[in-house]
Amino acid sequence: MKKIRVPLIAVFLVASLFSCGDKREAAQKTESDAQGKILATVNGVPITESDLKQSLKRVPHGETVNPEAIQNMLETVIRNELIYQQSLELGLDKNPEYRRKMYEAEVQLRAYQRQEISTLYREYIKNKAVVTDSEAKEYFEKNSKKIQTKFHVGQIYYKGGETQIAADDKDLKSGKPFEKVASKRFPNLPKGMKAPWDLGYLYWFQIPPPWQGIIDRLEPGQVSDIIKGPNERFWVIKLVDKMVDPNITFDTEKGKIVEVLRKQKADELYETMLSQMRAKSKIEFPK
Repeated sequence: MKKIRVPLIAVFLVASLFSCGDKREAAQKTESDAQGKILATVNGVPITESDLKQSLKRVPHGETVNPEAIQNMLETVIRNELIYQQSLELGLDKNPEYRRKMYEAEVQLRAYQRQEISTLYREYIKNKAVVTDSEAKEYFEKNSKKIQTKFHVGQIYYKGGETQIAADDKDLKSGKPFEKVASKRFPNLPKGMKAPWDLGYLYWFQIPPPWQGIIDRLEPGQVSDIIKGPNERFWVIKLVDKMVDPNITFDTEKGKIVEVLRKQKADELYETMLSQMRAKSKIEFPK
């Protein structure tokens, strides 16, 4: 005999749940908390608050849901669970179209799981990367000149525009002023507006990684060759000016230095652990 158990308090629990749902969703939850209270069981299979929330997502935004409507939704979930269990007994889950759809859903779930757990793994690695005061101090002493220097930079930038950046680079090498070439991308720039290509003064921690080792060698007025970065990003930069700021000290920059070193350590640890995982794992590519 099919057994369905619905606690008498279930409806009141659900009504209470959705009257303060926003506040509860904001709180950190354990796995059991996230599933919510069990509102009913169907042959031992729990129907939880989360199952009911899923049904409520189909309710038009702003529409009031009263306790009677919530109870009807609970009955609908129970009905669907009964049908699901009976369909399994009948072997309907072997239907090719059903199996194809379930496989697609499983693929999407696995992709989501990998994405979410990868974020947690990155955070785990980051927490393992510890930077000492002496390491931060040593970094500052070795890079004090760069850290205390501010760079006034102009840029010509394209994402995925290798042909355009090559044409601009050719114009620059033919003798055209940097500002004239940069302004081609902004033909309708309002008079008096600051030039979008003028980035002003940048501090050491604001310099994009692809510029490192290039901007340092430029003298005021000089223009770089094409700089290629990840994700099809391209720049040509002009060093307008650079100046040393004596107010920049280890104490003012310590926090930023720690973050830079921490990221470096985390990236190195990530690659090391990934290499170790690959070395001890069996990865095969079917022929």
